[in-house]
Amino acid sequence: MVGNISDYILEEKIGGGAFSIVYKATRASDSFKEKKVYAIKVLNKKIVKTEGSKAIKQFEREADIAIHLNHENVVKVYEWGYFNDNLSIVMEYVEGKNLNEFMLEPDKYPFEKLIEIGYKIGKGLVYIHQNGIIHKDLKPENILISNDEKIVKVTDFGIAKVPKKWWQRDIFEKAGTERKYSRISYASPEQKKGRATMKSDIYSLGVVIDELLVAKLSVPDKNEEDYFQRITNVALKYKREIPILSENLPIPDLCKEILRKSTANNTNIRFDTSEEFVYQISKFI
Repeated sequence: MVGNISDYILEEKIGGGAFSIVYKATRASDSFKEKKVYAIKVLNKKIVKTEGSKAIKQFEREADIAIHLNHENVVKVYEWGYFNDNLSIVMEYVEGKNLNEFMLEPDKYPFEKLIEIGYKIGKGLVYIHQNGIIHKDLKPENILISNDEKIVKVTDFGIAKVPKKWWQRDIFEKAGTERKYSRISYASPEQKKGRATMKSDIYSLGVVIDELLVAKLSVPDKNEEDYFQRITNVALKYKREIPILSENLPIPDLCKEILRKSTANNTNIRFDTSEEFVYQISKFI
């Protein structure tokens, strides 16, 4: 049962999109010594006016799924309810940015550092799958990374699928993200047809790691290239005729093989489980 969570004090806006706004917040009842920072996701009232009960149902569904999860690589949801008459979700605050913002920054990193970030995302995905959840929207914007790059967490279960709970039907069967300007699709072919499985998340994770390596890998004489230049050189030039974007990068051949397998259009070629995929990635840690 949702209740009133008006004990929080909103500070600056730190994120959000068309459906919601995310604020940094503190709790009025916390003592000065125990003052903790939270992130509060507030459902946009304009969306409620246009979408009505569907928007509310989706928001409640996301909160109900996430509140039961507890893992170091998944953003923790503490509670949800009404904040000043606005449906809201109170979440763990990560001092940092999302992975898309991270990739747009100019700094470049060694392979081992980047693959460790991918490994941590993978550990979060394994836990999500162990709880019978298909995330369906694993993309850089839904992955948070701390400023020191040590903390990596998966977030946003807005279009997640819960196979073990038949009454929570998949209300966004064909939903997923595709960047048309760079021809990068995080949604697998079968997900686009409304048949998402856990293998679809494996596909998404492979694409995220592939993109991360292209955008951020330290390559002699090429560290001045920005994200758009690197992605344009690969994605638009080859139109993804090459199997992975990182095909020509100076990274281990085994890593390329793992990424090719995880992002194969044929689900029979992909890893059977996220555990198997993440185990293979762990070999580089």
